Amino acid sequence: MDFDKRIPIYTQLVDIFKYSFVRGEYRLDETLPSRREVAQKYLVNPNTVQKAFKEMEEMGLIITEPNVPSRLTDDANRIEKLKRELMIESVKVFYQQIKEMNVTVNDAIEILVEFDLQQKEEQDD
Repeated sequence: MDFDKRIPIYTQLVDIFKYSFVRGEYRLDETLPSRREVAQKYLVNPNTVQKAFKEMEEMGLIITEPNVPSRLTDDANRIEKLKRELMIESVKVFYQQIKEMNVTVNDAIEILVEFDLQQKEEQDD
């Protein structure tokens, strides 16, 4: 994986895990890969992974206990809140872009609905 050199790698790892959590790639209370496995997968220093895991602990996303592998929180509300936070971040970027093009929110919604229908039709083919 190519990391963005302008953003700390541990922050990018946190983002990778956050999106995997909201996509349901891990079940609530499921054990996460070890720090060593994550380091090997992404070709980063294990200390960088440790920093990412510590950050996720502080966010309440994962639980780490002594001598036990880290696991995803068992709090479904926390994951739903995370999903909402990520959606808001995406909407802020989208909103700024459409405003710069003088596109109204209603026009953007109409295009978004059309796009969604097209995507569903392509999946059905």
